[in-house]
Amino acid sequence: MDFIDAHTHIVPVKFYSEDLLRAVASLMRVDPEFYKSISQDPRNLIKYMDEKSIKALVIMSYPAPDVMGFGDEQVDEVADYVKDHRDRLLQFGSVNPRLNNNPLPRLEEMYSKYEIKGLKLHPVHQLVKANNYRPEEADMKSLEQIYQFASDHELPMQIHTGTSMFPKARNKYGDPIFLDELPLDFPKMKIILSHGGRPIWMETAFYLLRRHRQMIFDISSIPPHRLLDYFPRFEMIADRAIFGSDWPGPGVQTIHENMQEFLKLPLTEEVKRKVAYDNAAKLFKLK
Repeated sequence: MDFIDAHTHIVPVKFYSEDLLRAVASLMRVDPEFYKSISQDPRNLIKYMDEKSIKALVIMSYPAPDVMGFGDEQVDEVADYVKDHRDRLLQFGSVNPRLNNNPLPRLEEMYSKYEIKGLKLHPVHQLVKANNYRPEEADMKSLEQIYQFASDHELPMQIHTGTSMFPKARNKYGDPIFLDELPLDFPKMKIILSHGGRPIWMETAFYLLRRHRQMIFDISSIPPHRLLDYFPRFEMIADRAIFGSDWPGPGVQTIHENMQEFLKLPLTEEVKRKVAYDNAAKLFKLK
């Protein structure tokens, strides 16, 4: 079965310190040499994808200097990494609304020059609530402009929900309930609810996915063998669920192992095919 991996963090290795590479090896069980080979040359990634029936994958890029130690330069480097393979390597860009009060020039650059396929907001790493654009919250005009740009340009808006293992992350921003107002205020925007609020807000995430038809469920970072424990009525929202590995992430040694775990679930072949490929192909307008 063909797959589209809608959530990875393959970034140029120069952004990784030796300490972080050790963390990748010990906490995430990822082979650092394998990760280095892929990060240093996208052709190695394409070869791996061809071997494992991965037709396309999404690479996240977002500035989060307070938590992750890198800013806009990370987005630029990922753009350079994918430039010769944009049909297979789909970049999601980002502007940190807390640090950029005028995001439109940067958004236009990413859209026109980098040909991004979506936008990302990582509240837990960018230290901002997903509904901070609301007047009764922070009245953050920069965040409102980001959402409006995504809506106007038909770019999926991917928003992290749930917790993060990184020491400086602020997990209070990961509650999915902060996404509840977005479909009401931006009715044309496709919203990817990432990670399903795991490991403590899954019921909230499921409620939102049931309530808002424009929300899409990115199952990344949920161990596939736990997916039906966390979401026992998963098949009710499977027509809007997309596969993602979150590689390299905790417990995700390789993308293809994550894929195989998903295929073992007691789901119909039709549902597996939708989640593995069809839903994402439609969302990203792939053949």
